[in-house]
Amino acid sequence: MSRALLLSAFIIFFIRSGLAQSSLTGTWTGNIMGIRLVFHFSTVSGKPEGTMDSPQQNAMGLPLQEITVRDDSVLCLMHTPAIRYAASRTNDSTLSGTWFQSGRSFPLTIHRLDDSAARAYAPPPRPQTPHPPYPYHSDSVEYDNTGKTVHLGATLTYPEKGGPFPAAILITGSGIQDRDETLFGHRPFAVIADYLTRRGYAVLRVDDRSAGLSTGDVTDATSADFAGDVETSLAWLKTRKEIDPKKIGLIGHSEGAMIAPMVASRRKDIAFIISLAGPLSGYTTVMYQVRTPMQHSHAAAQDIHDVLTKQRIVLDNVMKASDSAAFMKGVDSDYRRYCDTVPDSLKPKLSTLVAPAIFTAALAPQARVLLSPWYRFFIRYDATPYYSKVKCPVLLLGGEKDIQVHNAADMPAIAAILREHGNHRVETRLLTGLNHLFQHCHSCTVMEYGKLEETFAPEALEVMGDWLDKIRRN
Repeated sequence: MSRALLLSAFIIFFIRSGLAQSSLTGTWTGNIMGIRLVFHFSTVSGKPEGTMDSPQQNAMGLPLQEITVRDDSVLCLMHTPAIRYAASRTNDSTLSGTWFQSGRSFPLTIHRLDDSAARAYAPPPRPQTPHPPYPYHSDSVEYDNTGKTVHLGATLTYPEKGGPFPAAILITGSGIQDRDETLFGHRPFAVIADYLTRRGYAVLRVDDRSAGLSTGDVTDATSADFAGDVETSLAWLKTRKEIDPKKIGLIGHSEGAMIAPMVASRRKDIAFIISLAGPLSGYTTVMYQVRTPMQHSHAAAQDIHDVLTKQRIVLDNVMKASDSAAFMKGVDSDYRRYCDTVPDSLKPKLSTLVAPAIFTAALAPQARVLLSPWYRFFIRYDATPYYSKVKCPVLLLGGEKDIQVHNAADMPAIAAILREHGNHRVETRLLTGLNHLFQHCHSCTVMEYGKLEETFAPEALEVMGDWLDKIRRN
């Protein structure tokens, strides 16, 4: 859910002197205050693409959502928080400029590496990523919502023979994702679509607003708005002769697994839901994301308590503040009150305790994001009112090593909600050794995602396929 990586950001490059698209292709690297950044640029079907690595932070394959090359500039975009890099071309292998982040600026010069040096920074292999030719149809499609305010680009895959086919709409997790849910060089939705299509299902995977070929407002959009986009995809899918309109279901990952029951709670035409690491509550999920890494790193109990208390202060004020001024005032007041309750004898033992002025100063640059409509909606999210109205079959699937969603607690709770309201067509599967992305993991941290070759565990794919076959027969 949360991808609070230092360099997972909104990045703008302005590269002067008539840089040609072909001359950008390659691996480039530079340093900011000792932190090495590596950029991988390529050209696919005449269109520039790219990713960025921060090896020291174990952040690999961060996608550049948009790269635009013009006569005198190239524009590269990633999202949240805001970072800008403005550079000019010194020569064919050097770009020099300034990196702007959080009100500060840093000089950054990046150099193109020759083939030999670039091999040291080659992205890890992704053996599960499917490549053409495919033994099925794969159509790139585009369509609009009824108000023409959102334009969606997508890929529809379906078997070569037979039909009409049962279908699944894939719904991405938090952050702006492309149709493959590309993250750290992994393309999990491409893997899922390939597997299910080979098993006889049609699959629609869709670019989020402002990613890939999709457009639409993201500044003020919430999960509720994205639920509307899913309904737009559902309406379009029903127009395809290859699709059985009575057998269309939803497969959501993380935030996408929040959105799926939102859609199904108000419609009777959803055939099934597969929830991949879907949270029960936004608030408790954030607390889990803060607590679990500290526990895994064997942090002192008093430090964990201190950090969780500060997190609650922030979240509580996010929920009640009317604007940023009220938010900062509330946080300052609540934090000072908390500090007054900490015994003087304990303060030296708290490595995480800071003075109120330092705490609020560090928080101030984050206020805009914390008070965004999307984050406020997420913090207030509770799955109960949605799942209490869901009547279709539901598969709740989660990884036992997930440190971003507490599957071991959330899945039984969601299943209980469904059963309490008369829906007994629910199954839960907690898969041993898998993380939030359904990879077999070792350290099982967020930073490990990009280092793992596996994109999506085969047993998770098999559970999904077998369950779909079972409900298809019934």
